[in-house]
Amino acid sequence: MTPSAAADEVIPTGTYWDRETWDLARSAYVADLDTDPDSPDAFVGWLHRALDQHVQRGPEGRAALQIPPARRHQQGEPAGLSRTYPLHASTIDALEEAIIQDRQITRRMLSRSGFLREAVIAAAGQAQARLAAGANLPPAPERLPNRPVRRSHGAKGSG
Repeated sequence: MTPSAAADEVIPTGTYWDRETWDLARSAYVADLDTDPDSPDAFVGWLHRALDQHVQRGPEGRAALQIPPARRHQQGEPAGLSRTYPLHASTIDALEEAIIQDRQITRRMLSRSGFLREAVIAAAGQAQARLAAGANLPPAPERLPNRPVRRSHGAKGSG
């Protein structure tokens, strides 16, 4: 993607997910539907927000999270999966620039999917923090709803 791409252009973008992160992302998204009044109504919007927030942390902030690499799946376990999402060109440009900064400043080598994984894990941590004390993220649904019903919020909560 070139920096001259229109900010509102949407580009189908392939991503690789390890199973644990895939389930975590869907669980955190569902939790945010009920606990974060500013949460996007669609999973791809939630994913955009997670990526944008991760970019905004800067190289040192991302490194400080100390997110370990994905666990390699063992023989007989289900492998990861690939999914394609319509991502904004501006989001892709920002995450690619962040990957370069991470390599140059903190010497961390991440792929696009690795960056997405870190962004999702960080966003899931924020979703977990919004839950009532001691509550766990809900189980990941088999399929995410296209138009999820949201919990109504009389007043905006913290987020």
